[in-house]
Amino acid sequence: MNELYVTKKKMNYENFVAWCPYCDFKNIFNRVTDLRTTEPIAFMKVKCLNDSCGKKFNINGDLVSPAFQMLVIDCYDLKKEKRYSYCILNLAQAFEVFFSLYLRVELLYKPFCINRKRREVEVCLNRMNELEKLLYKKIKSYTFSRLRNIFINRVLCNESIDSLNYSEPIINKLDLFKDVPSDEKIESVQNTRLSKLLIDLKNTKIGELRNHVVHKSAYRPSVEEVDKSIEETRSILFSLANCLGIKTDDINWYMKELP
Repeated sequence: MNELYVTKKKMNYENFVAWCPYCDFKNIFNRVTDLRTTEPIAFMKVKCLNDSCGKKFNINGDLVSPAFQMLVIDCYDLKKEKRYSYCILNLAQAFEVFFSLYLRVELLYKPFCINRKRREVEVCLNRMNELEKLLYKKIKSYTFSRLRNIFINRVLCNESIDSLNYSEPIINKLDLFKDVPSDEKIESVQNTRLSKLLIDLKNTKIGELRNHVVHKSAYRPSVEEVDKSIEETRSILFSLANCLGIKTDDINWYMKELP
């Protein structure tokens, strides 16, 4: 007999929740521990975690949103559970994940897509993997504010990098972009929509609020602070992603889209 497909499901950044189509048991499958993958689930056979059932069924139709969007979307469930501190943690992390993704796309993915047309794909892929490790090592200890400043300053450079050979010196010198950009410099950007978003990003206090939550005071935010922070984060990040063409963390998408 063919296994049934799940009809009731709920997905978030860490878990794929599926109600068994046989016994209606709520199965919480952790992506890393249970499903053994962080890729979107197009199709997978799973086993009901209810000991009295244990039947196999199929799951599919996963979310395909990039990590920063999923972290923001997760906040709505956290808010319902009144876990307001975790909302703030998620939102600050969403910003940092977005900044990191932008750097990977601009310094690694796009140059790779251009280089692969000129050289052997395997050679380019090995080079990109080396640089990805270098980039991770470089930014892993950066604070929210430093990473934000680097992001804004790199956007302001408006520099198209067409070779992975140019990426390495930029990665090594990212600290040169750590200073707070002036409002005048940001407002000089011809794209007024982008300019406004960068000003809003510069002025966001989500990093400071996150620090209050996690440091010694263990600050507990109110629902009003959470509502404001969710709205601000969505407005800034989702719009920046559209403005800058940061659609996904899947390099294959950029390989198809770039000329």
